[in-house]
Amino acid sequence: SKPLAGIRVIELANFIAGPLCGTLLADMGADVVKVEPPGGDMSRATPPIRNGESVSFTALNRNKRSLVLDLKAPEAQEVMRRLAAKSDVFVEANRPGALEKMGLGAEHLKAVNPKIIYTSVSGFGQTGPDRRRAGVNLIIEAFSGVLSVTGDPGKMPMRPGVQTADVFGALFATYATLASLVGAARNGEGRIADISLVEASIAAAAWEAAEYLETGKVP
Repeated sequence: SKPLAGIRVIELANFIAGPLCGTLLADMGADVVKVEPPGGDMSRATPPIRNGESVSFTALNRNKRSLVLDLKAPEAQEVMRRLAAKSDVFVEANRPGALEKMGLGAEHLKAVNPKIIYTSVSGFGQTGPDRRRAGVNLIIEAFSGVLSVTGDPGKMPMRPGVQTADVFGALFATYATLASLVGAARNGEGRIADISLVEASIAAAAWEAAEYLETGKVP
């Protein structure tokens, strides 16, 4: 059997970072239930399309089950709380504060399930002055400094060929979730993980960041 067989994950995320985290957990055997709005995950409409489905969506959401809920409706919010009560992990990638207004924040779900792992993925983290700021991949690459060390010196930075910020964030979210599952198994209580795409990108540039912090020179 796979290592996460028997673990149920609720994924409330869109596009790349959150869904890729859910997919990595599903690859390890977790039962991942992807909750989508009535219009579906945005990546469902992203070309190329094969047999009526986006191949990018399929790559980022394999091995999952899907459930449509309009979370603006109180009944749908209650369904989410009932799902959380029966689940081990809740992965979300919404604007900080949005789920709290719906009664679906970390403290709300821990009230119905003290052992749940609550993993939040956002551009700038759940606290601080930029917490509500939009954080798409290219913005994060620029803000974190990754763009400053790509391309030729003295010229406009070159965008990386892959979605580095989203992928780094997904990897850190997966690692935080796995560590939290180990902690919950040992200590009997859930954990809250706050994954910032900016911090994940800076952490991934540990070699370059260390050089800059010591010398003051951009590598």
